[in-house]
Amino acid sequence: MYSSLHPSGALDVMENLIDRSFKLPVVTAGELSEMLEKGEQPVLFDTRTKEEYDKSHIENALRVDPHTSSEDFLSRHTQQIRGKTVVFYCSVGQRSSDFLNRVHQACKDAGAIDCYNLRGGIFRWYNEGYPVVNDKGETDDIHRYNSLWGMMIEKRKT
Repeated sequence: MYSSLHPSGALDVMENLIDRSFKLPVVTAGELSEMLEKGEQPVLFDTRTKEEYDKSHIENALRVDPHTSSEDFLSRHTQQIRGKTVVFYCSVGQRSSDFLNRVHQACKDAGAIDCYNLRGGIFRWYNEGYPVVNDKGETDDIHRYNSLWGMMIEKRKT
């Protein structure tokens, strides 16, 4: 186990706090990667700001404003989520948990097969070595959100 001063240790602490605050289905970075490798195409929603999303995101993720109402979300995305597995993420999982908590039942009612929050968000995804992209392609740049949360991002070895 990492020390809480290590980036992954701090992220572990944050994940545990979020898990205790929200009783939502979660998927790990490894499980999401397996889905993608098997050709399962979950619909990915990034609930971060446009600035964060533009810096980098998980490939094929759609950005949705974290304050979007359930009604507005469904009016824009019902066709995309019907019959699909849906995964929401943000930096560490807090904003996406808030969002999923708000839209979970509506997504299921609209025909989504399953709805998950990505445990540890894009930070965990990135820290475990999975790729992130921007409009130029794959990148090693990731938005830190703020200086405190940015300490949870591990530097990649080059």
